[in-house]
Amino acid sequence: MQNEARLLHITGTVQGVGFRPFISQLAKVHGLFGYVKNLGNYVEILVEGNKESLDNFIKEIPEKKPPLAKVKEIKTKNTPFFGYSKFIIVPSESGVFENSIIPPDTAICEQCRSEIFDPSSRYFHYPFTVCTNCGPRYTTVRTLPYDRENTTMADFPLCPECETEYTDPLNRRYHAQPVCCPKCGPEIWLSDSEGNVLVKGYEAIIHASDLLQQGSILAIKGFGGFHIACDARKEMPVNELRRRLRRPEQPFAVMAKNAEVAETFAELEGVGREYLTSYRRPITVLPSSRESGLAESVTSGLHNIGVMLPYTGTQNLLFDRVPDAVYVMTSANLPGRPMVVENKEALEKLKGIVDYYLLHNRVIANRNDDTVIRVVNGKAAFIRRSRGFVPEPVELPFEVKASIGVGAEMNSTVTVAKGKLAYVSQYIGNTSHVETFRYHSEVVRHLIQLTGIEPLYWGCDLHPAFNTTRFALKMGGEDTLQVQHHQAHMLALMADNSLPLDSRILGIALDGVGYGTDGTVWGGELFESSYFGYERIGHLFPQPMPGGDLASRIPSRMVLGILFEKLGRAELEKLPLSFPKGAMEFSTVMKQLETGVNVIRSSSTGRVLDAAAALLGICEIRTYEGEPAMKLESAATKSTHSVDLPIIFTNDNDSGVPLLDTTELLLGAYELSGKYPPVDLAFAVEESFATGISELAISLAAKRGLEKIGLSGGVAYNNHITSCIARTVTEAGFEFLVHRQVPCGDGCISFGQALAAGLSTKPENKF
Repeated sequence: MQNEARLLHITGTVQGVGFRPFISQLAKVHGLFGYVKNLGNYVEILVEGNKESLDNFIKEIPEKKPPLAKVKEIKTKNTPFFGYSKFIIVPSESGVFENSIIPPDTAICEQCRSEIFDPSSRYFHYPFTVCTNCGPRYTTVRTLPYDRENTTMADFPLCPECETEYTDPLNRRYHAQPVCCPKCGPEIWLSDSEGNVLVKGYEAIIHASDLLQQGSILAIKGFGGFHIACDARKEMPVNELRRRLRRPEQPFAVMAKNAEVAETFAELEGVGREYLTSYRRPITVLPSSRESGLAESVTSGLHNIGVMLPYTGTQNLLFDRVPDAVYVMTSANLPGRPMVVENKEALEKLKGIVDYYLLHNRVIANRNDDTVIRVVNGKAAFIRRSRGFVPEPVELPFEVKASIGVGAEMNSTVTVAKGKLAYVSQYIGNTSHVETFRYHSEVVRHLIQLTGIEPLYWGCDLHPAFNTTRFALKMGGEDTLQVQHHQAHMLALMADNSLPLDSRILGIALDGVGYGTDGTVWGGELFESSYFGYERIGHLFPQPMPGGDLASRIPSRMVLGILFEKLGRAELEKLPLSFPKGAMEFSTVMKQLETGVNVIRSSSTGRVLDAAAALLGICEIRTYEGEPAMKLESAATKSTHSVDLPIIFTNDNDSGVPLLDTTELLLGAYELSGKYPPVDLAFAVEESFATGISELAISLAAKRGLEKIGLSGGVAYNNHITSCIARTVTEAGFEFLVHRQVPCGDGCISFGQALAAGLSTKPENKF
């Protein structure tokens, strides 16, 4: 049989996942000769042999690929026969690696995990044990191509034994870039609060575990940053951690050894269990069990809890002698600020917060926080898309020009896009803080470098005072497109659902704040959206926010603002509301409402839910982002009786567009507050609001001939509200869209901005 030669170009996630070693082994199985080499944005394979063997080889590539590899496309063509005598892996070439896909960090695989608990293995008790199927990837990459010398593992030359495994085609560590062992790899040690080394190696981990059991608070260095940990079963260390972090109410995530332990304090089923136990190991927000055995202060009264399972060797070893332990594992950062990643930085910034440090000497090239997922209406919703997912691209249903979206101010991300791929960065935080904005700029540079995509167009928010807006206008100049916040939500939602370029939807955007084209605060919007524009066709009644942004931090102010015209000062004074400055603040707010001084108007859904929480005595002062609405939802889950609240529609005096009257909604709750418990009224507020916004959306969609109704914005994380909207919309015969691959909160804004910029022919100043 005559020999032939084929040249293959394979795109997808083919770097850092053992793909070239896999190809080498597969070629040898089929008796083929040639080479495989990594060209950054694709892998090139030249194979020679008989036709049948070549066909079988190509067929088996997607069927037998490594677990972490993703084959997007295989391009094949015949090529002249050269006459190779063996199959080799060619060293990577440097160059521009546009659309190159670096794999995300993944949890230690079962084989490696078994080895670190096997006394006969040379990896016994070694926390940095990895292979081609697991471990850190993205957080180690300094530049491309993805080879050891371009990662933070370049600091650790291979010992002879590791070199042997690394070069053995039959070994699962063949060309695994992070491979190492106790002889040649990173070291781990335990330090006191002054940085003095107390103990090294496995004993450091065991001593750390003992300290946690004794009530100490530790900083633990991981893949992409530091965690702060304490015993989640004891009130004392959890409350002490709250005091030191100045986080009196914000819930903590916890880590358990396995799903069996997690089931003792959380309800695991369906999609939630699937994500919790996956190789991506996100924090999964699950319903709490009634008798959890955890300190009540872990969740601070919420009905759910963020849970994750160990994903590093260190974390697995922490449970070695205490399998039933549950640890608080919270990111080592102040709210909205970047997570600590360097040892020296940890010793400085966490001094006075932690008692001990569990450190290692592998540099973190890319900060990467834990991914957070919640099941909403039976589907996974990203609250934060980071470790385990980034930098995997989102595939687009159409092509875009090279573009970048720099995100919103809060919960910011960055997106670089070109062709049919969009790369959404890890979670960045609140860019109004200097250190976070500096980190944001670093992410922009690094993402451009890793993807090789030089943006032609820049997308940013409409708000003129955002640091991200100023940054984009400076970098992009005339090629910068300012995109209205909620339209960015809609663009992200449409592409997230792979809608074609000519699509139109009725978009519902429900969140806390977004700068509107009229200069007011939006946040309860109904748009007719396409990829090229939008029309605001409905919204919530614009409510007064006395004191401006103060009303978002003190929901009692929103109650006064919403009910002022209906009840007047005398009745409002009888409400059992709390203000930081007591009666004096009440009088100040009244004066603001009476004169209209320092009062802005907002159609924000978040502020209405905040007001409901304050009115019902559930949360009157916000201590963390989203607290009042989250506590309102938790209260609503305890409801046992149905209560009807008014759903009233009106029209905007200026534009004439229909509005949902949220004043009547809150007034109804106020009038029934003496007849029903707060939990029943909390449920009724959410139910009536969701029903009202759904009915308005259905009416407008029907009038405009729109078949799809989509929901985006932070309020979409509320399971009750989203489920009610989904049910009402689908029962009316419309297709209901929610996010699938990117967050429905502001983590999707950069994605929408990049799409708007990448689809524009000549960006105008406003979108």
